[in-house]
Amino acid sequence: MNSKRTLLFAEKVTELVRDIPDDLLDILLASWEKGEKITKYNVERITGISGDVLLRLVSLVANPDIDDDTLYGMFAVGMETKSMHEKNKNNLEIVWTGPHNISAGVRNTKPVIEEMLKSAKVDETVTIVDYMITSNAESIVDELKSCLNDGVKVDMILDNNSKNRKHLRKCFAEKSLTRPRILIRKEKESNFYKVHAKMIIVGNREMLLTSANLTELGTEVNFEMGLLVRGPIVNDMVSLLTKMIDDKYFEDVD
Repeated sequence: MNSKRTLLFAEKVTELVRDIPDDLLDILLASWEKGEKITKYNVERITGISGDVLLRLVSLVANPDIDDDTLYGMFAVGMETKSMHEKNKNNLEIVWTGPHNISAGVRNTKPVIEEMLKSAKVDETVTIVDYMITSNAESIVDELKSCLNDGVKVDMILDNNSKNRKHLRKCFAEKSLTRPRILIRKEKESNFYKVHAKMIIVGNREMLLTSANLTELGTEVNFEMGLLVRGPIVNDMVSLLTKMIDDKYFEDVD
């Protein structure tokens, strides 16, 4: 079989690997590995594949120009490539704060943040970067307290202003409560310098980048937009913030 024919078959296999559910592909590969002969007469019974995808698969297994071993190898490589792609893919979801009477299949900021905090595990760190946090975002503050009580580490990088200090005292005033680590930029580049970024990161697996402050207005009232990100790029953000802290760009509050 010449290279052009091989490439043509490889492209067809790649398309099938994309369109066939992984569990059915596993059945197909397992059948080949057991030495079972896959034909146009038994492929539907063995795999449960149907419809247009079945017709495309039958055209391959029935083609005399390609043998079972070559097909098996192509499907096995295709499955491995698909798995690696899924592992390294960043998944994005739009998140917003907006009018409650508008529904476009987009989740709201407040429940997304609450869900993220609920999912935090003891061996993970919740990292929050924000311009403003206020105690009236009660349910989110309660989830942060729950994280701290459960032993989850919470780091907060905040703008250095009197309002934040006031509300932090309100949010985490209980003497028995393990407080979050608070970091600020002590040496400002100018009088206009602000920590204006807004994000929440859980571990190194998901982060919310948003225009919303952790306030009642930001999470329930204003028009705000954000992206919930899952994937390896989250670790890049964690590395960036860690480097800024290690280099003393952000420092612990005394």
